[in-house]
Amino acid sequence: MKKNSSSTAPRFRLLVHGQDGTIPYLTPELIRLMFFPNEDDHQVDDAKLHREHIILGLAVKDTCITPNYQDKASKKTKRKHVSGVEENGNAHRVKQMKVDAVSSNDASSTKNQSPDSKEILNSTDNQQQLITKKPTGYSFLNRTKSTRVSDLLNRIQENDANATSSNYMQQYLRTPPLATLIAPTFSFINENIDLAGNLPDQKKYISKKQEAKQASQHKICCSTNNVIPKSSKNAVSIETPHGWQSIGPEQYCEALSSLTHSTKSELVPSFCEGAIGLFDYVDISSTQADSMFLEDSSVKNCNNREIEANATKEQARKQALKKITMAVQKGNGWACQVQHGFQNEAQQIRLWLPIQILSSKLPSHVMFTTPKIRPNLQGQYDDKDYELLTTHSNIAIVGWEALTCGKDERRDALRNLISTAQSTSTNKKQFLLLAVNDLQSILDAAREGISIIGTDMARTYSRNGIALCISYAIDGITVEELDMKDTRLARDFDSILSNCTCLACRQKNSTKDTKDLPRPTFTRAYIHHLFQAKEMLAEILLFAHNLHQLLLLFRKLSDAAEVDEKQGDSEHLEAFCRKVEQSLAS
Repeated sequence: MKKNSSSTAPRFRLLVHGQDGTIPYLTPELIRLMFFPNEDDHQVDDAKLHREHIILGLAVKDTCITPNYQDKASKKTKRKHVSGVEENGNAHRVKQMKVDAVSSNDASSTKNQSPDSKEILNSTDNQQQLITKKPTGYSFLNRTKSTRVSDLLNRIQENDANATSSNYMQQYLRTPPLATLIAPTFSFINENIDLAGNLPDQKKYISKKQEAKQASQHKICCSTNNVIPKSSKNAVSIETPHGWQSIGPEQYCEALSSLTHSTKSELVPSFCEGAIGLFDYVDISSTQADSMFLEDSSVKNCNNREIEANATKEQARKQALKKITMAVQKGNGWACQVQHGFQNEAQQIRLWLPIQILSSKLPSHVMFTTPKIRPNLQGQYDDKDYELLTTHSNIAIVGWEALTCGKDERRDALRNLISTAQSTSTNKKQFLLLAVNDLQSILDAAREGISIIGTDMARTYSRNGIALCISYAIDGITVEELDMKDTRLARDFDSILSNCTCLACRQKNSTKDTKDLPRPTFTRAYIHHLFQAKEMLAEILLFAHNLHQLLLLFRKLSDAAEVDEKQGDSEHLEAFCRKVEQSLAS
């Protein structure tokens, strides 16, 4: 596979939320076709676009969760207390007779077997015991577990001449050789949000028992997913495929080093561009969140009823600020512990400092402090951790997807946070937005100078049967969300989007008759049929299309920003964003 040959990264890059260490929906062959095609393939330019503008996000919550098994030696045998007479009595003789009978039958059946066949039988029995053995619990990856897995894989590759040194991600998780970024989790909010809620519901005929069962299961899921366990002083709870698990800075640092360290003695070039530190969930109500964006003019009123209402809102604002301060300081303390843990590693990992978006309402001396940092008698902070936090060059902004305020308020909060973080140091900082849910948020983040924008839109849209169609023309830009489950597409034999060069829309030339026009690889009617038949191929094709559309949007944003940098203004980027916004509004 080829590596990215570009020396400088583009202005804007897309952080794709990965699953289990790889890109969702895409098999290794589809990843090769989309990112690493052959040199004689006419899709080389598209592959270069994909590689340059993508960063694969890996979440510790699903890539580093491992089962725990109880050893036979430590297993406690539950045995009743019996006297010595009963133990050596008739019951013991009957049990011994049964064992002798079974062993005699086994001896007669295996008398004529070769030593190789006996070894094979013993190995299959051990494998069967491992398969049927149930885990006693789950924990996060550590060096012992990763080394054990790597040693087993290295034994298999001993006779392979092409085998090279790698790490746990490339060897076990089969992570593609793309730029990667590790995070504890992408969001504390349930990621399985249905974005197609505004689409017309299709009537489904199911039995009453099945309908009642589905309703009860939905009620249970809604009641459990809304509850987020509170974090402790030294650990935060994140949702994994096996329930909520607590992870502390030491465990997180060990999981990161286990993912990236070389499986052999020599170091290997890593595609990992860093890791985001642990961050806490800010548990505030909607009333407290709305009170954070109150204007000063709304507080000054003479009406008694309004004064009481404003006093209630001001009290909610103070409570929210207190919770945000505690969460921010706790996350800063965890980040310092993780950074100190990386200093002893042979292969350093660049740390991204997580900052809550609501901390834009806090002063700078509070935003970059920990519970242990206290000012001196002169009111200054001379702590080493404070210096580490204020001079940190990589900032990851979290909590954007949880904001329920308007577009202007969200953008003002983002602008204030960036200006406050930049004012603490003369070094130019790089900013990352961990999760967004719509195109408008991508445009707002690009306007404010966020270089890396994370989203799970491609997977969520594909799961709901929505195709993102963005057409770029001289007279304007059109954005459309096409519902592939619509029955009107059953006889539509066009591609998802004309002039699109993704895996689903690219044209295939006819070989039988040269007079026939080139046709799309997969038509709208065929993808609609796949959704009606509930085939997973429909979501795979839509994901490849939606991911290509998002990466193409990021290239357009990068091109406009490069022109503005040469001319020293921001007119081209602002004009491009306005064209997209006009299409979204219509």
